[in-house]
Amino acid sequence: MAEKNYYKILGVPPQASSEDIHKAYRKLAKKYHPDRNKGSDAAQEKFKEISEAYNVLSKPEKRKKYDELRRMQEQGGMGPGGRGFEDIFGSQRAGAGHAGPDFSDTGFSDLFSSIFGEGRSAGPGYGMRERGRDMHSRITIPFEKAIKGGKVSVRVPRQSECVRCGGTGAAPGTRTEICPSCGGRGRTASGRGGFSIAQTCPQCFGRGKIIQSPCSICHGSGNTEVEADIDVNIPPGIDDGQKLRLKEMGGQGSAGGDAGDLILEVGVEKHPHFDRKGLDLYGTVEVDMVEAALGAMKEVDIMDGKVTLKIPPGTQPGQKLRLKGKGIRAKNGRRGDHYVEVKVKIPENLTEEQEALLMKFSGAGS
Repeated sequence: MAEKNYYKILGVPPQASSEDIHKAYRKLAKKYHPDRNKGSDAAQEKFKEISEAYNVLSKPEKRKKYDELRRMQEQGGMGPGGRGFEDIFGSQRAGAGHAGPDFSDTGFSDLFSSIFGEGRSAGPGYGMRERGRDMHSRITIPFEKAIKGGKVSVRVPRQSECVRCGGTGAAPGTRTEICPSCGGRGRTASGRGGFSIAQTCPQCFGRGKIIQSPCSICHGSGNTEVEADIDVNIPPGIDDGQKLRLKEMGGQGSAGGDAGDLILEVGVEKHPHFDRKGLDLYGTVEVDMVEAALGAMKEVDIMDGKVTLKIPPGTQPGQKLRLKGKGIRAKNGRRGDHYVEVKVKIPENLTEEQEALLMKFSGAGS
């Protein structure tokens, strides 16, 4: 294990995020996939190597224990009970003349079985239990629903068992065969440094079986993507661009594995009268020159209905008046404000009497 630097294999630094590791693996997997490099033993070995690295680094617990082993080696290889790294991972090569390392009292037996063991295999013919992939979609909801929350019915992509092959992935009338590389376990093990490292089988990709004639509908996956109507609970105060994660509503798992999640990016429709910034709402009210100068009481719309707004004397065009606590209420109970921008209407056609009064007011007619 210590002889392999999984971070270097994937081309990422030790502090890389899970997303960076996933991106690096996908890029390399596409490049060295056996289907794209038929007949190339070097590409197949490289694919095995990056699959092995990803199998460890993509799992938080496995990665943590892998980092602990690397750190132990860098610090001199002292393991449980003060035993050196070489003592614990001693040679088990042919002709070594001893039975090899004994992990029974070191705590490393459980550690290695959890990192590199085959505990997730369901046995011959069943393949490796794997979690389904996360699926992504975007939904658009009304402005009012985003503010107040509640249920909405939306159409989203879902995965279901292929109706043509019944989920086997094989064309009707054909048979699948147990993978000769892994014996149906979905994983293979390679020996190195006195112990073996398990990885996803590169020939059957963890399925445990080989499909000679893939189904023409699902192309061997056993699942098809369909559109389905579901009810989604929208939390109050959700904003445009935020995401909702629906547990186990994504891609189907293999060999009894858990389904992935469905991640919905929420788009919010525009409102004809209000704008939004965070938890605050913005609207407008129109007054005439006299109301702006002398003050007035105006009825304005808010999300909860209508309220009476006091226009102070001397209000200027574009001035914003605040209605405290009349904005958006978030899940935690916090509520924003509603701001009303004053628009002053200037009369276009004045009577002679009105012109005279304005001239007198301005002092031009004195």
